[in-house]
Amino acid sequence: MNYKVIYFTRTGNSRRVAEKIADKLSLQAIEITDNMSWQGISGFIRGGYYASRNKDVEIKIPDNLDGSEELIVVTPLWAGKAAPAVSTLLKTKALEKVHLVVTSGGTIIKDRSGYKSVWDIVKKNNDEDVVISDFVNTLV
Repeated sequence: MNYKVIYFTRTGNSRRVAEKIADKLSLQAIEITDNMSWQGISGFIRGGYYASRNKDVEIKIPDNLDGSEELIVVTPLWAGKAAPAVSTLLKTKALEKVHLVVTSGGTIIKDRSGYKSVWDIVKKNNDEDVVISDFVNTLV
């Protein structure tokens, strides 16, 4: 199977998870960036607003995603949803070919419909490496 590991991060947690997954699969993690500043408390609030309203943002992906059979998309959980950059990307992809990996401090994503699989890495559970291993084992 041909996979691409794509992630968006604000604090670095999703980057760390994406890099661990990519490393186990001998792939490179590809970062999605957007045209927004999510820094500080105002960025945090703006991010929650954008996520809750499902607002699109302009995204940049430094790699062509065509040619991959399935995508592994790592996103932080913002206001119960994927980060706006990831939501924007997912609107252009067939969800049945997307493995969504969600990082959060304490909750899980509620809308799980349509995805090939959804995996939650919840910081308070202290099981990041176990979830990553379990996930990767389903792929190989």
